[in-house]
Amino acid sequence: MTSLTRRSVIAGAAAAGLLPALPSRAAPRKVPFGAAIQSDLMNGDPAYRQLFVEHCDLVMPMNALKFDLLRPTREIWDFDPADKVVAFALEHGKTSRGTCHVWWGATPQWVKAIESPSEAERVLVEHIERVGDRYKGKLLGWDVVNEVVANDPIYENRSLRDTYWLRTLGPRHIPIAFKAAASADPSAQLALNDYDLEFKGPHYDERRTIVLSIVRQLQDANVKIDAVGLQGHLYADKEIDVDALDRFHRDLDALGVKLLVTELDVIDWKSPAGPHSQDRTAAALVTRFLDALFSFKPPELVISWGLTDRYSWVNDVMPRPDGAPSRPLPFDRKLRPKPWFELIENRLATV
Repeated sequence: MTSLTRRSVIAGAAAAGLLPALPSRAAPRKVPFGAAIQSDLMNGDPAYRQLFVEHCDLVMPMNALKFDLLRPTREIWDFDPADKVVAFALEHGKTSRGTCHVWWGATPQWVKAIESPSEAERVLVEHIERVGDRYKGKLLGWDVVNEVVANDPIYENRSLRDTYWLRTLGPRHIPIAFKAAASADPSAQLALNDYDLEFKGPHYDERRTIVLSIVRQLQDANVKIDAVGLQGHLYADKEIDVDALDRFHRDLDALGVKLLVTELDVIDWKSPAGPHSQDRTAAALVTRFLDALFSFKPPELVISWGLTDRYSWVNDVMPRPDGAPSRPLPFDRKLRPKPWFELIENRLATV
């Protein structure tokens, strides 16, 4: 009997019209490409799951490793959804990574009720060390602290976002988290992750400056930090600052810190409607973004925040005011690749 590889079977199904056709890859990627997957959709949508198998080098939990989902109450730890994603990635020969230990949007209410700084620190360290140890050797790294920079530092006249952790522990919650993460898994790549680091204007200049300052402060305190993650949520109405992003990359490199793209997608709510028009807008944004990233040296990896428009936070949080469907991700709702996915493939293969 002639043996059939998994890819040949899938390619045959695509030719028969059962699955979307797979784009050919001219060369292996030199920079890994990955995507975040929603664990609750993996079993209910096999085609969605298969998309990650076919097109990703890295598959990571989108939400399942966040504090409030892992430990919704003081007594309950729920690792099953994250375990399922990490096992899925490893079983299919993919790598994975974790997001995130500290995020203002995922702090459970039972934690926010803690008033004692010493108890808050104890809970934070316990959480990070237990979670980090569980996935030790299974994840490339972690977004240790996520979205810690003030949303608008100039207007707010502050560097750090007003969060429970800042109010209770002060800025030291950042090194506390990084130290605990390093203790739990010394080999993991530890990153500071944030948004709005790629655009033009004083607001964005200040955000980049603050990130660099945090990195330097951690290094001055001999606290391990390996990378900075640019979320990469690209807006159709915001201009990517190629020169500033190039300088930012060079400044990080001079500190021995890597640059990652961690949550790439396109928010096209202020662009002309229609699939072709929206995809042209997305392609232009992604091209400029990649040009800026690669002008100095390639980033360590590129991760999109999902793979298909069928499932994206943009649809719910930032819907188009004209009612047209958003097109934020590299594959459409029918799981067909868009032209800008080919842009990513070509760029990541030819560095």
